[in-house]
Amino acid sequence: MSSYQTCSIYSRGNSSHIVYPLTPPQTPVSQAYQSPTTTPVKHENTKYDGDSVPSPLSSAIPDFDLNSIPEEIPDDERAQDEISDRYIWRKGMSEAEKDEREAWLCEKRDRKGLRIVIVTENFLPKVDGVTRTLSRLLEHLQSQGHECILLGPASTLSSYASHPLVGTLGIPLVVYPGLKLNFLRPKFLSIIRDWEPDVVHFVDPIWLGAQTILAMELGWAGDKWLSQESDSPTMGKGLGGAVVASYHTNLATYATLFGLSFLTPIIWAFQSSLYSKLLLTLCPSPSTKSMLESQSFNGVRLWPRGVDLSQFGPHKRDEALRASWGISIPENKEKMLLEDTKYVLEKQGMMTPPLTPWNGPINGASIPHGVDEDEVVLLYVGRISWEKNLQLILSAYSLLAQFLPEGSLLPKLVFVGDGPARSDLEARCSAEKNWDVTFMGHRQGEELAKCYASADIFVFPSFTETFGQVVLEALASGLPVVGLDAEGTRDLVTHDQTGLLLSLPTKETTWPHACKSDSPYFQELSSSYAEMISTLVMDGKRRREIGRRGSTEGIKGYTWWDAMEACVDGYRESMRISRSRRNLQVIPHSPPEEIATIPCPVPKSRRGLSLVNRVVSRRLAYKEPRSPIKGGRGRVRWMLSKKDEGGWLSMRTLVKIIMTLCLFYALWRHHISQITSDSLLEAGKSRP
Repeated sequence: MSSYQTCSIYSRGNSSHIVYPLTPPQTPVSQAYQSPTTTPVKHENTKYDGDSVPSPLSSAIPDFDLNSIPEEIPDDERAQDEISDRYIWRKGMSEAEKDEREAWLCEKRDRKGLRIVIVTENFLPKVDGVTRTLSRLLEHLQSQGHECILLGPASTLSSYASHPLVGTLGIPLVVYPGLKLNFLRPKFLSIIRDWEPDVVHFVDPIWLGAQTILAMELGWAGDKWLSQESDSPTMGKGLGGAVVASYHTNLATYATLFGLSFLTPIIWAFQSSLYSKLLLTLCPSPSTKSMLESQSFNGVRLWPRGVDLSQFGPHKRDEALRASWGISIPENKEKMLLEDTKYVLEKQGMMTPPLTPWNGPINGASIPHGVDEDEVVLLYVGRISWEKNLQLILSAYSLLAQFLPEGSLLPKLVFVGDGPARSDLEARCSAEKNWDVTFMGHRQGEELAKCYASADIFVFPSFTETFGQVVLEALASGLPVVGLDAEGTRDLVTHDQTGLLLSLPTKETTWPHACKSDSPYFQELSSSYAEMISTLVMDGKRRREIGRRGSTEGIKGYTWWDAMEACVDGYRESMRISRSRRNLQVIPHSPPEEIATIPCPVPKSRRGLSLVNRVVSRRLAYKEPRSPIKGGRGRVRWMLSKKDEGGWLSMRTLVKIIMTLCLFYALWRHHISQITSDSLLEAGKSRP
């Protein structure tokens, strides 16, 4: 494991656990067991000292006895392993063996051995909802016995969860720092062709994914991925084989936020055309599914998200962290906490250690959120960028004092996260004398869980979410959510049950237009949002009840295993669809003459492809080399070694170049002469 630099290892007793950068420790065997803390954690710009964190509790369950006789493996499990070994992929498999293996893999769950290539526009070290979900997926694939290769932007990592990462170079995106326009690398196509994956998964395809899809349409990744509707590589025909896409980012809405609303219909049309080339589209929420289907997306399936209950929960509340935010603990609250602890100990007995708190109350004791605090903490977690509608938080915060009783303290506002707008946001908040705002920067793992649980209200006015992972984590931490009735958030939050949702002021407008600072609805939305926050600030009982309901009822059914397995189910479904479309019939022996002479029906080509499209496709399509290449490493070396045709500067190629240059020269001369004639006419008209 020395070469595995992307994870850390800690051991308890005789068992070892692998902890990935974005993944909390595995769920402990005992409720009393907590993952050990290796080094004290210090918060930036705060007085919080990680040394005050209590030491981890020891496990109440004894370690396993290594000298005990191991349990015998049941015969049915041994038989299942033998069957799995039979269908392991190996080089040189016949077509019949490949077909038998494919049919076995896609038949049902719990069958190991899938081979997946994932093409993504973004990955670590950039941290956002897409990369966190993708990291979870890679870890799930490893734990379930599947193989994967990730193709994406260049990264400092060479592998993640034992899956290789192959990167490519890109150009930084000026309008959005941190993102790049990545370009297709020929090695990507050779990996897809030679590694022979069962499924190709495109994550948010828009630029790199679009290039890869086009190259696969033209046969540069092998004939397996060519459309069954055409007998030759053709653009616009779509892909064959098991190909899926996952939709994570609402790019059309982002265009409106950046002042490019005229691009919204163009982006929707482009994405609809691109996703239609694939078999399935996986999306995270029902509202996003309805939105995609309204834009003519076909084959949309749900791929939800999950939350790790061993990491997030009300029991992560840290009074030392709250003290670092400038919030003191009232005496009556300390008395209540001591009474609750005494009550638990008396009920359990002297010899029984208290169990670690879970999501929800302990023996009926109330969750200690906002118990008569002098000050309430408002929390935002996410990327610090203006498309997250942060201007609504600032505007509502400035109006909040109008809805609170006279003399009341203004709630503390805490931002957790980083992004391109952080410096502007800090400057704006520091300019306001009466504001009490703290920026924690990027936090993850135990620190992030403590930030959630140590707050009282979660404010999240974003309307660009496809799921809202931070909303689910806030619910699990016992926080009432104050958000917008928009896609992603409304799928997780029930109004007046697990949070409060602000509706559009009128049905004639949309969230991107209504939330602009110059919109006639913006002040109305800011006032309504501030009023919602104030109701929870003043009513502690209601706030705690909504938080309790969110940490129990609001997170039912959201486990990471089920969420990631839903994606694998999409892989298997795409394999079944691909098999049914090509109607594969493998004949392992030579057919009789009377069967061999029967002509096979040729599928009709799809109409609507222009002559230009067919000509361009014929020119760009991959063509097999005439002779094998000794020591060749792909099509690029073959193209550069065409010595028998005189290389690229052959007479035929030279004539084409000269004719093209002559054509451009003629067009340029015509343009210059037109400008000259127009100027002479104007000069003649101006003379008296």
